[in-house]
Amino acid sequence: MSEDKRSQEVIDKNEIMEIATISRWCRDSGDSAGMLECFHSDAQVETSWFSGSREEWVRESGKMMAGHDSKDVQRHIMGNPHVTLKGDRAICEYTIILYQRRTLDGYEFDLTTWSVSLDFFEKRDGVWRISRRGTIYEKDRMEPYNPAEVPNSYFRRLDLSRYPHVLRYHCYRNERSSGRPPSPSLVFRGTPEEEAIRKDAEKWLYHR
Repeated sequence: MSEDKRSQEVIDKNEIMEIATISRWCRDSGDSAGMLECFHSDAQVETSWFSGSREEWVRESGKMMAGHDSKDVQRHIMGNPHVTLKGDRAICEYTIILYQRRTLDGYEFDLTTWSVSLDFFEKRDGVWRISRRGTIYEKDRMEPYNPAEVPNSYFRRLDLSRYPHVLRYHCYRNERSSGRPPSPSLVFRGTPEEEAIRKDAEKWLYHR
């Protein structure tokens, strides 16, 4: 590989990782305009609660955040990014740990969700943006911020039977704040659906 090509690859990978990072920062801060800028206009987004266009995802994300208690906070923490480049297309895969402090029924809870993001990037007119975002979910957790304040009966009364077992708390708190049930296109680790989206990523890069 020539020095010029190596330098361009470093530039491209840094730009891709920066855009992925900014998109998460904008999501947590409620910056709708910033979120839109990270995606191509025809981009598709797939999450635990949504599958659809860039515009609709940004709009519904704002509604979901509006359904939180004023004291609630959330952070998407990114890790281990891996960018695979092929011409004007790329896949950026990275882990996400979502931390939330949520107030439900007057009690404070800490919720954590582990997942992997697959961002399908495309360079158009010299600019990298996300064309598709897919998510592979692994597990979740819900813990009282102060266990002494939450009676044991609280968890026994929760009916989580309609949610996927490995993501039941995540889906429960999403529906509480947005009224939206889990997306029918949910993808979990170690399933045929994960295999399918990874094949989509391979086709995106190598089989146009």
